[in-house]
Formats: sequence, C-alpha cells, structure tokens
Amino acid sequence: MIRILFMVCLFFTLVACTNPAPDQPSSPPPLPPGEQNALKPASTETAVFPTQTIVPTQTTAKPPVSPTPLPAETPTAQPDRPAGALIRLTMASQAGVLLDDYPPPLRDQVAEFLAAQPPEFWIARARRQIELTEYRLTFRNFIYDDKGQLPLPPPQLWQIDLVADAPQRITLDNHDLVVMPYTFTSVLLTDANSPAEAEPALAEIGGTWVEPFLLPADPDFLLQRTGNACVNEGGFPPNSFDAENVREFYDFECTPDSTGPAGCHRTIRPNLACTEAVRLTTGMVETAVVFERLPWDNALANEVRIGPVTATGAADLMVVEDDLANNRIIYRYIDDESCALEEGAVGGSGWRRLLQFDATVHNVGTKALHIGPVVAEDLEHNVFQYNMCHNHFHFSNYGSFVLEAHNQQNASKQAFCVESTGRASNNETSPLTHPYTCQFQGIQAGWIDEYDAGLDTQWIDITDVQIPADGLTVDLTFISNSDQFLCEGTPVLDENGEQVWEPTEFRTEDGHIVERPSCNFITGWESNNRASLPVFLPQSGSYVTQPCQAGELGPLRNCGFVPQEEAVMCTPGTAVTLEATPATNTIPQILRVCETSAQLGVGVACTYNDALANVIIAAQGATIQFTCPVIRDAEAPSGGYSLYVAPLFANDPPQPVILNDIP
Repeated sequence: MIRILFMVCLFFTLVACTNPAPDQPSSPPPLPPGEQNALKPASTETAVFPTQTIVPTQTTAKPPVSPTPLPAETPTAQPDRPAGALIRLTMASQAGVLLDDYPPPLRDQVAEFLAAQPPEFWIARARRQIELTEYRLTFRNFIYDDKGQLPLPPPQLWQIDLVADAPQRITLDNHDLVVMPYTFTSVLLTDANSPAEAEPALAEIGGTWVEPFLLPADPDFLLQRTGNACVNEGGFPPNSFDAENVREFYDFECTPDSTGPAGCHRTIRPNLACTEAVRLTTGMVETAVVFERLPWDNALANEVRIGPVTATGAADLMVVEDDLANNRIIYRYIDDESCALEEGAVGGSGWRRLLQFDATVHNVGTKALHIGPVVAEDLEHNVFQYNMCHNHFHFSNYGSFVLEAHNQQNASKQAFCVESTGRASNNETSPLTHPYTCQFQGIQAGWIDEYDAGLDTQWIDITDVQIPADGLTVDLTFISNSDQFLCEGTPVLDENGEQVWEPTEFRTEDGHIVERPSCNFITGWESNNRASLPVFLPQSGSYVTQPCQAGELGPLRNCGFVPQEEAVMCTPGTAVTLEATPATNTIPQILRVCETSAQLGVGVACTYNDALANVIIAAQGATIQFTCPVIRDAEAPSGGYSLYVAPLFANDPPQPVILNDIP
C-alpha cells in the first residue's frame, strides 16, 4: 500500500473587526410561549444585578479529592515555592431532560426510564450545564470594563455532588422536565496577584464575588432548540458554531440587536434574545458561581495543583494529543464562491465529506508566548497578509496537519488569531488574567489556544479518499510551530529593547520576503510539538450515522441514525407528503429527511438543523411534509432526498419505517 501524507497548512488569521456584518436573515421563531410556572429557589444578592438563585450549600475550605488523577507532569510542591492564591468556587443548580420533545403518551415512559438512570448519567448532564458558564468567565474582561478573566478550574478538578436521592419531575416555565439538583465545587490555584487583577472583591482573604448565570434546565441540544439566539460570535469568523460546539459560545445576555464583528451574531440574526428563547423552548435556571478567596493552605494547593511546567522563564508550546480525539465527519455543500474553496481547504466544489477535529496547543512554560499588536500594514516583515475573501489578515506559518492514507488531498486551515482561549493549568505559574485578544496576540502561561471542530475550515477534506467497505484507520497528526515563527524561549532584542527579525525562505504572493522574530529557543522545544492519533473513517456516512457516545436522548440528537433510502427522486419545488408507520408498533422511530448527492451517490446524513423534516413515528403513524429539494450537485436539473431512521429511545434497535406517498 502506498502511503501519502495529506499536508494541511495552518495559518493564523485576524478577524477584521471594522468590517460591518452583511444583512442577516432571521431564524425561525421558537414555539409559542406558555404560562410561566417556574420553580422559586431561594434568593441571594449578587454584585452585578439582583437575581433569584439556588443558594450553594456550605462547603469547607478543603475540596473533595479530584475525580481524575493528577497528570504525572504536574509540578510538585517545593519548600521554597512562594505562596500563591486559592479561590473556592461553588454553584448550586439543577440539570434535567426536557420531556416536551416526546409525544405526550410517551412522556411517563421516558420519565420512568430517567428515574432509573445511575448517578453518572446526572453528573454528566450537570457537567454539560456547568460548561455553559465557561464562555462568559473566560472572556469576562469583555463583559466588564474594570475586571479580568475569572476562568473555571480545569475539568479534572470539578466536584459534582447530587443532592437528591432521585430525580424530580417538575414544571418550569411551562415545560415538562425531569431534573436532578446538584452542587458544584472546585478550587482555583494561581499566583498571589491574580485574584485582585481578575476581581477586586477577591483581593483580600475572605473576599467573595457572585457571578450570576441564566442557564437552560436541559443543557443539551441548545442549537436545535434556540437556534443561535444564545451564541456569542464576537471576535470569531462567521460559521464558527455548530450543534456540537455551541456550548462554548453560550452567552445569556445576547440579544437580536447585538450584531456585527464585535457583537453576538455574525452568521445569522435571531429574532429573540437568549433568555426569551431558553424560557420559551426549554426552561430557565437562575443560579450563580460564587468565588471565595481562601487563606493559603499548602496541603490544599498540593491537592489541586495540575499542569506541566517544562520551561522556567520562557514559553513552551505543547500539542494536546487528547484533543485530537474530538473528531467527527460531516457533509457540507461548497459553492463555487466559497472562501474554503478559494483558500484550498477543500478539493473541489459541491458536496464534500470533511473530517473535523479539535487542535489545541498548551503553553507549558512559565512565561507568556507573546506576539503583540497586529500590524495591518506590515510592509517590513510581511507576517500579516490580507485575505480578500474573508476580509481579514493571516498570520502565517504556525503549523501543519497530516493525515496518513492512500492518496493526496488538497486542503488548508484558516484560523483567526493566536489567543488565550482557556486555562488548562492550575498552578502558581499560571495567572488568571492576560492581555491577549485578536488585536494583541499571545498565549498566557498555563493557557491554551484551542481551535474547535465546528469552526469554519477546521477540517481535512476526505471526499476523495479511497475507503474500503469495512472502513479505514488513518493517523491524524498535528505539528505545531514547525517553521519557528512563534518564540518558544526568549525573544532576541536589540540594544533598544526592540524585537530582532530574521529573513526566512517564505515569500508573499507578491514575492516579498517573510521575516520571523529571532528567538533563543529552549533546548528540546520541538519535543512536545507533535501529536498523532488513529482515526477510523467509515466508507460513508457522517457522525449522525455513528453510535451515540454521550448519553444523547430523543429526536433532536445527531447520532444513532441508519440510512433507509439514499436517493428518492422527486420534482424540485413540489410538495412531498408521506404517510409513515413503524414496522414494529412497540418501537417508535425518528424519520429524518436529508438532501442527497449525485456526485457522491449517497445521502448526506444531515444534522437536525439541516434536515428537511424530522418526525417521530409512533404506533399511530405520522404524516411528513416537506418541499422537494434540488439535487445541488447534479449535472442536469433534478430533485431528490434521502431518508434516515433511528430509534426514539437510543437503547432500542433501529427499524425500517413503512412509507406511502400521498399525491
């Protein structure tokens, strides 16, 4: 077998924050409001605005032992280590499952199923709700004029305790839910100066700060239920979110009028505020994360200290291998005017099959990796190059992706800035705050720069890979900073303290030399800049046709489907009406209608948000109506669709659905 490497260039891009957003269409309205019938949790006062919240339970200064073992590279306690700072976090909330998604006759059955689930099911659901606080805490400096970031501790240190023996069925904002109350506790460990820089109220021992949150009671399927009403795309390029990464953009203060490059909405303008959409479709939980500055405690610091430190007095980037495991396959239609096509991120136009994946670097040194201000007119060094298609600047030569398989692919990666997007370390060398943005770039010590699956062009095009019927396992590799444009060490400065630059072999499109900053690299800087992970590619299908892995439930999920018919022909633009009944009356099914591809000869295994129809087929049957779509990549004008089925209850087997056309 001939083995050829797919090289995927990775560029850093600056979003042009001055460009106005195009006219934005409105998303469909949510379900009509019902009568308000919310729970009445006990009230507490916050320093931001009054809200009702479930009061956190009392905890001691010492948190429970982390449920995840500390990594071997974690710095150990040293007798001469200067004292840092400790901050305890607590939150009380309730996370549940929305029964509204199911037909009324089935809801009692679903509630009984949920009541029998083990604690791990509810802890995982609580964890996903807690994740909805991360965006506002990580980018808190953009929310308050006089405050800094106040990130959550790494997830390995989250302690989640269920506070009821069994889940409860409640009505919240006129929605039927089964919920489990819980408490969340963790501890931040950082340097002595960070608490005051992050939040003045935490400057002294015993100081507290209450950060309010409005969260969906059911944390799953946020995009399916509320569209992009709760998505904050500020500073991100358009099309940065999807159904799987949407939690990382959750901001309950987003409103329809918040548009443009610095506003919440760049891709599409919703017609509701986030809080309205959540109350109307899911039910809202009002809670808060309480931060409390603790006295210094060596024993506690030793318990919660995590994060490798490989370089003292310098920056050092480490590729996070585990993040490559968050990968999935999608189908996407690429038109002839697509920026992805122009930038070489796909091998052609039409329907393409794409492997999306996370790519993350972690600064495991004790100093920030500093780039500094973005210079638009970079005529001297040519580091930032303007891209006409995306209307922003590229910072080039960051790294590469490699996919090892049968034949070469034409693909590329466009990112948008080198920025600190999360704090992965929890130790005295990792500050809570940093000055970095897309206009002033860098990665703080102990922080990560993360590019999530779902960001536009964060993929490798696998459309033309020859995959046998039983699938193909390939190695996905991320190589960071192979061209040494990022200083993993100490910058070389001239006698005036200014950065020294050196020429490289790279040229701009106009033939000008691209320079890079001179750097005294640390010994072995490249040893942790490469990571590989095997990835299995099925011959066809997307992640929608893969088994469910995270306890996904109900008709909105994007997993567990199987194809029933890959190409059903129809007349484009005409109404299609189908009568459907399950082959087995006791096993209700979900029928999803998707587009189909003439070039690929398969259906496109679409997500809920891209489906033409998505209907539950219970014992009494159902009528499905949709408009016949044009087959967008057909040589001659024609119409057609594909059908996928999945069991309504994930533990049941999929069954074919009996269909009859209605003229």
